[in-house]
Amino acid sequence: MKLCYHFTNKDQLESILSEGLKPQNGINSQLISDSRKEKVYYSVGEEATIRIFISFNEILLRALDGRIRPELYETYNSEIKQKLETSHDIESWMGEGVYLAFDGDTLNNFNEEKLKDAYTSDTIPPENLYVCVLKDEISGEIVSTKTSDIVTYFIAKRTNNFNEVLDIAGFFAFDIEKKVEEFRNKPLIVDYIPLSNYYELSQSDNNNNNKRTHFKVVN
Repeated sequence: MKLCYHFTNKDQLESILSEGLKPQNGINSQLISDSRKEKVYYSVGEEATIRIFISFNEILLRALDGRIRPELYETYNSEIKQKLETSHDIESWMGEGVYLAFDGDTLNNFNEEKLKDAYTSDTIPPENLYVCVLKDEISGEIVSTKTSDIVTYFIAKRTNNFNEVLDIAGFFAFDIEKKVEEFRNKPLIVDYIPLSNYYELSQSDNNNNNKRTHFKVVN
């Protein structure tokens, strides 16, 4: 199994559940001025997911601080410009962002020359998609589904001190320093819930359905 991650907003899950994860050039790709069209962008594995999150965060902060080149800013459409005006960090930009996970071995047409910047022209069917969640290993309760928390957990389990976090995360390390320590000291795991199950759970808020599935990767 080749575990891949794609981040999206929770408000997109209903359409993805209906139509699958369809190739497109979304607002996140437009922000970084990606010239490729109508692709599903993803990262392969946890380390690549960390790298693309950190890279995207740095680009976003430059845009929010007005440090984007004027000629690049002028390529942004009104939707991006308006969202930049109402956002102040990656959390406010992403809203309720989540990672969708899938098995990259099921793809037919893809480019993985760069594992943190892979893409496919395939539509990924909803039955092949899982929502990445952070769980308390003892109680089984979902602690978080936020993209930043998932990445923070990935970083926490790879590091032993702040200098190591700084090497991986750059300036983002200062934002997550306390949470990295918190995550290291809690019995947490990353788990994967089928998209259809997660959507029903989020709609009904029925915690009885919040149980580990067989789709689990041990790293």
